[in-house]
Amino acid sequence: MFTWIALRLFQAIDAHSGYDFPWSLHNFMPFWAGADHHDYHHMAFVNNFSSSFRWWDTIFGTDSKYHAHKERKAQAAKAKKAN
Repeated sequence: MFTWIALRLFQAIDAHSGYDFPWSLHNFMPFWAGADHHDYHHMAFVNNFSSSFRWWDTIFGTDSKYHAHKERKAQAAKAKKAN
């Protein structure tokens, strides 16, 4: 039980930190939700309900607005870089 609690605390801190640490689990497991994924949930409160496994958001379609947001950010960064 202590191992489970320690792992869940690590995951909660990682997901809510707002930083992409080199030791973040999503860097080792691509299906794992990281801080970027979960930060959108706290920003909009409409998507990305999973703080662990991204596939649940994909299966239930609760990550569509997140992907659109990331695409808009990428396009804005590209436009800024071009200017």
